[in-house]
Amino acid sequence: MEYAYPIVGFFVGMGLIATSVLTAFLYTPTTSSRIDTAVTAFTGITLHLGDLLAVTSAVAVVFDLLTNVGVSYPLEVPFIIGYVLTHVIVYYSSLHITDVQTQPMDPEFDIRDNPLQLLTLSIPGALILLPANRSQ
Repeated sequence: MEYAYPIVGFFVGMGLIATSVLTAFLYTPTTSSRIDTAVTAFTGITLHLGDLLAVTSAVAVVFDLLTNVGVSYPLEVPFIIGYVLTHVIVYYSSLHITDVQTQPMDPEFDIRDNPLQLLTLSIPGALILLPANRSQ
């Protein structure tokens, strides 16, 4: 029961990241209209909050398990690792979301034929592996 909050936080974070990626995948802002601004803000906020929840939950569980097996470390270590991971993942994810949005959608690509590709994009850090050209 002690891992209930981190596990729920991890899945909520993953859901927010999936929402962000799906929004970026389906809608590409092209102007500076209020709708485009709102969609861009929604994509960024859900990506940041989801990543924060997912990474902090994973770091909390990993460092608690390390403590349970007898590994000792200063309290600053999980904070620093969580901070670095959160920022690196958000940075690279944001870059790749921008790359995905700048490429026109391949007319031959149908997400319904390969829903696992969209699911893969929702995993933190998986956007790092996504090629800039969606047709690959």
